[in-house]
Amino acid sequence: MTLTPAEIEQFQQDGFLIKRQMIDMSLLNEIRSQTKTHLNLRLPPFELEAELGYPKAPRSTEAVGGQTIRRLLLAYTRDQAFREWAKNRVVKSILQQLLDSDEIFFVQSHHNCVMTKQPEYSSKTLWHRDVRYWRFNNHELINSWLAMGQENNDNGCLKVIPGSHLLKESSDMVDDALFLKVDHPQSEQWLTKAIDVELQAGDVLFFHAAIFHAANHNRTDTPKYSLVNSYHGVGTQAIKGTKSTCYEEVMI
Repeated sequence: MTLTPAEIEQFQQDGFLIKRQMIDMSLLNEIRSQTKTHLNLRLPPFELEAELGYPKAPRSTEAVGGQTIRRLLLAYTRDQAFREWAKNRVVKSILQQLLDSDEIFFVQSHHNCVMTKQPEYSSKTLWHRDVRYWRFNNHELINSWLAMGQENNDNGCLKVIPGSHLLKESSDMVDDALFLKVDHPQSEQWLTKAIDVELQAGDVLFFHAAIFHAANHNRTDTPKYSLVNSYHGVGTQAIKGTKSTCYEEVMI
């Protein structure tokens, strides 16, 4: 797939790009089926909503809803369907153009997961940048977000602040956990630009790992599932001895 100059420019300026109906529906159905199976069987590794303690999450793992799974981790090794999507040739082509790199590397140490928002017990994700905890020689990484179903504000779709991947924030703009302080004067100016990223099944959002993003909790009675992967080009390398090197990267 060849991106238009306008699409590449949009990504450079806004930090995100949406491609509609990008995946073969048979593969999407298999990914969705595997996701539901792994959730029903509670196949590890996974992360619980209560473990993070975000707003609206159950207060503890012993509380009602405390065993609600937030993320299925290490998706790449879970099933062939996840691996097939991670190495998809159209995804690779788009990333080559956005990262200006012939070689594209899939990061197993970060994201590489199925994000879930379950009814009633899902949490709100505060404004943050993914690179806050990642350790690379630069921030030139891109995440792909595959929607398995409809995503909107009601069920906790992603929110982004266009252009915020270029923001050089002052240290007092974020709290100790590196979440954006929404009452900071500089933050307030940026938050007025925030938008909801509404997606349909099979849509893919590509977003810069340094863009500020957030999400509401799921206020519907239907679970929401998204498959999220992270990539970088040849000029970006994980810093040795950090958690960004926990798992071997895959050149796709």
